[in-house]
Amino acid sequence: MANKGLTFPRASQDWSALAPLPDRRYGLWAPADAEANGYELPESSQSKDVQAQEDALGPDWWQDYRACFKSTKQLPVMGVNTSPDQSVVDRGMNESFEALLASDEFKSVREKWLSCIQDGGLAANKDARVLVPQFPSAGEEQLEVAAIDVRCKESLNSVQTLADWEATKQAGYIDDHEGELTAYRDKVKKVVAQAQKLVTTVGG
Repeated sequence: MANKGLTFPRASQDWSALAPLPDRRYGLWAPADAEANGYELPESSQSKDVQAQEDALGPDWWQDYRACFKSTKQLPVMGVNTSPDQSVVDRGMNESFEALLASDEFKSVREKWLSCIQDGGLAANKDARVLVPQFPSAGEEQLEVAAIDVRCKESLNSVQTLADWEATKQAGYIDDHEGELTAYRDKVKKVVAQAQKLVTTVGG
């Protein structure tokens, strides 16, 4: 982008300062997250500013950006389920999750949670695979639904029960794929080292 004389607002963002997205693997569960965001995903003011700057640059800028992205060598993205080609970590996470959803433990936890939210005047979202009630658009009513949902999960220890079950399943997967996981960890370390080098030498 710099070689073409173009600005790149995203490069000025301190990504390390951004809070990670909340973990909602089994549904909304953290009281602070429920109170602040409801079922919406939080977005930092800095990210909004960067997005607004890039949107204001117009379609020609976006065309140049896509051309640069395609022609520049990229470091591999090592996050979970960030690539169409599943890594050994992706497979383990996905297999344990699918096993959980098919388990009697999940059925039991869901039935107790459903009874609790119904007592609070809520109904389950039939399209959701995890513990998510029906909720209105963003606003005060959604926050009230989120509060009831989370209180039920806390009182029943729903999320910890599901996490413990899945952790046991994952432990077996780790034992069975120790060699592959070790090799993947070494690959991640190399990518992190390359990224740190780029930040130091290119990012200044």
